[in-house]
Amino acid sequence: MNNVTTYTASEARKNLYKLIKSAATGLNSYEIKLRGEPSVILISKDELDSWLETLDVLSNPEEVEAIRISKKEKGLISYKDMLKKLA
Repeated sequence: MNNVTTYTASEARKNLYKLIKSAATGLNSYEIKLRGEPSVILISKDELDSWLETLDVLSNPEEVEAIRISKKEKGLISYKDMLKKLA
């Protein structure tokens, strides 16, 4: 996820239009805290759809295995492993 800035509910209310426009770009996300309640996150619909698709894929063991096999066949490595090789 991109940068997350935290606002109280009162602050968010004062800046709601600006926060919505900014979140819609997909470049910023906002945590909104209401005293005594769980926080909420304001993100773009595209960002939410991306997370939901990722959760859907990762919840299917067959899809996860297919990705693993494909990465191995193509010789792909993780970013972490690449950094180790470069060090």
